[in-house]
Amino acid sequence: MKTLKYLMPAAAMLSAQLWAQAPIYDASQPPARNKPAQAAGEIPTEQSLQMEIYSQLKTLQRELMELRGIVEEQGHELRTLKQQSLDRYIELDRRIGSGGSSASSKADTDSSRVSGSTGAVPAEEIDAYREAYELVKAKQFEQAISGFEDFLRRFPQGEYAPNAIYWTGELQLVKSPRDLKAAEAAFSALLKQYPDHSKVPDAMYKLGKVHFLSGNQAASRKILNELIAEHGNSGRSAIKFARQFLQDNF
Repeated sequence: MKTLKYLMPAAAMLSAQLWAQAPIYDASQPPARNKPAQAAGEIPTEQSLQMEIYSQLKTLQRELMELRGIVEEQGHELRTLKQQSLDRYIELDRRIGSGGSSASSKADTDSSRVSGSTGAVPAEEIDAYREAYELVKAKQFEQAISGFEDFLRRFPQGEYAPNAIYWTGELQLVKSPRDLKAAEAAFSALLKQYPDHSKVPDAMYKLGKVHFLSGNQAASRKILNELIAEHGNSGRSAIKFARQFLQDNF
């Protein structure tokens, strides 16, 4: 009993000292405000984690905006290249003859007859081709495709049938969204039905690109190499484009 009597005051004094050393916690305040600054090696507080997440989020938002700007810039460049390509082929088509002959085409003039490799071209055929062709220049691509398809139904063996087939394929690549299968079918039909036509080099180059875009790289390389081998001395711009495409992608 005497021992207990002396121990009680000592225990009370020790308890008071420990209580004085313990940090004060106020339940009415957020825990982060009552904790000392985080030392190295300590578990991060909720506030520090929130700040870190916020910082990472801002970084991701900034990177996303930069990527969006790059995508928009590349999209603009792609549209510009497509339009330049279309304008170039429109100009070429105005000066190109049918059936591989050197006779000049007058599809864009007021003449009712055109000299070609098979003789005179009926005015009705010229007018039908011109109507579809004007839609190309007006950038009404879907309507132009329908116009050329209607032309081919009316004049399947017409003087301008090869040109109409070519433009059907070309427009399938220019319109949005593009149709690679339809473009491939058109260019392949031109090569099969009119292997000696002046549009063949252009069709071979475009078909090579279509194969590449469709994931068939072997077919793409094959036809582009065939284009260079068969028409390498023709001076056609398609040869230069084919060589550059092979260099850039294979």
